[in-house]
Amino acid sequence: MTPHIIGISGNMGAGKSTLTKALATDLYSSLLSWDDFDEISNGPEDYIDWYKRGENYGEWDYQKLAEVLEYLRLGKSTPHPATPGSVINPTEYIIFDAPLGRFHKQTGIYIDTWVHIDVPLDVSLCRWLLRNYKETHKTKNELLDELEFYLNQSRPLFDDTKYKTEADLIINGMQSIKQQIKSVKQYLKNI
Repeated sequence: MTPHIIGISGNMGAGKSTLTKALATDLYSSLLSWDDFDEISNGPEDYIDWYKRGENYGEWDYQKLAEVLEYLRLGKSTPHPATPGSVINPTEYIIFDAPLGRFHKQTGIYIDTWVHIDVPLDVSLCRWLLRNYKETHKTKNELLDELEFYLNQSRPLFDDTKYKTEADLIINGMQSIKQQIKSVKQYLKNI
């Protein structure tokens, strides 16, 4: 059995982690999260500078994640390099929280089906703020600074037009998780 790797992308607050976990549960699948590999990988320090210099996805060096995907593609179990004592087993489907989709060649070459979650930018921003500020001790001024930074600096980073152009399946992130899963499963049935 060669596992079918499903990469899920979307803006901050689009629901990548939520869909990844729910889909993995529904399909009895292993899951991989990009964020789990942050500490053992390298990426641009300044995302805005990275964007302005032309979005070179090769600057994201996630070699260990690529190695895990390769092992799973070969049907081999592998220790999780970022979570000692944890093993990732190949399953019929591997669900991969892949924020850069196939644009990140190092890991994107392993994605068989690329699903992109589409949500309006205002919803994405609101979800992100609620997640990061709801139960924290951050101040009103920190929140205002974050919003000002978004408006004046980082907003162009969240234009996902090219993702929607390249992904195999675009799903509506405003739909329920149940409906999103149904859309993915319907797509998989037809390929």
